[in-house]
Amino acid sequence: MNKFLRRKGISIMKMVVSFLLASLLLSGCVKNEIIDRIKILQSLGIDIQGDTIKSSGSYASYEKNERSQLLTGEAQSFNGAVHSLNAKSDELVVIGQLRTFVISEKYARKSIQELASNLLRGPLVSNRAYVIITKQEISSILSETVKNPPFYLSDLIKQNMVNANTPLSNTHLLLDQYYGEGQDMYLPVLDKDENGVLHMDGVGVFKEDKLHLFLSDKEALFLKILKDISKTMTGTYEFMTKQKELINLKILHGKHNIMLEQKDTAVISLKLAIDLKDLPKTKSSMDKGDLLEIKQQIEQHFASEIRALLKKFQMNAVDPIGFGEIYRSKDRNWNEREFKTKTYPNIKFEVKPEIIISQSGVGIGAEKR
Repeated sequence: MNKFLRRKGISIMKMVVSFLLASLLLSGCVKNEIIDRIKILQSLGIDIQGDTIKSSGSYASYEKNERSQLLTGEAQSFNGAVHSLNAKSDELVVIGQLRTFVISEKYARKSIQELASNLLRGPLVSNRAYVIITKQEISSILSETVKNPPFYLSDLIKQNMVNANTPLSNTHLLLDQYYGEGQDMYLPVLDKDENGVLHMDGVGVFKEDKLHLFLSDKEALFLKILKDISKTMTGTYEFMTKQKELINLKILHGKHNIMLEQKDTAVISLKLAIDLKDLPKTKSSMDKGDLLEIKQQIEQHFASEIRALLKKFQMNAVDPIGFGEIYRSKDRNWNEREFKTKTYPNIKFEVKPEIIISQSGVGIGAEKR
């Protein structure tokens, strides 16, 4: 018994010693970075002026009540512009916690190939980081963000993706769209009003590696409806009926399905649960006939607007919905060039929305399914 206990004790001691040695070896291989001796970028902006790429980075200053500060730099390449921020910093600049890339319209229209390549190779940038476009100067956008608490910009983007009309987008989806076949890339757009207030304002659609087309906030909502999953398929919308009556609604959740009935016909089925915010003065939320009429008006309007958006994509030879990917999954002989030049321009779209009015005012159930 004593021999057994001694052997057991020796085994435990060996395990403890081995663990301690392993810990020492691992700790010796890791570069220590003390948080108050480095600058951790939260947002990074890329702009272009002639042949020069300009960079702007915001970081939280822990010595100044956690207020954000701004660094700027420039170089002839993307990597050079990012690394140039270190030249103006008294501490090491790191991007391990980067939450937002902001690229200017000028940069996006020239080419984002270098950005996509660096995102693909850069393991320090999270797949959940946001990449957005702005029509403004990058420095003016980030100058506004540093007036707010840290993570303000990423929180603004996230809130609009969760609750408003901005389609879901991040570095993972960007790379999937950019390098994948049968789809074109799109990115959310950030704007600044005359009072300096930042707000999300539509979507930019790319043709290959260049920004090609801007969508309005309302068009961005329809893109979101056709692309997002159920829990993020939300947004607000208002329109004027043929009777000149305003209908204001919020999409609570929904689902979509795209089927190919024939080679030249795509059927888009939608099922959307909505909350009616503002009813026309001539309609009552308690009248089933009025609610049925409103439901039909919304369905007709959505069908018409989504068809118009899909035709707009065809006319601009862009495919952010990914019809090419759908066709590719059905045809083993699918050819991307042939699809873009022959099939895609001739697809007919049938849009079949089904609206469920799940709420029509506080505490009032309008329709049950």
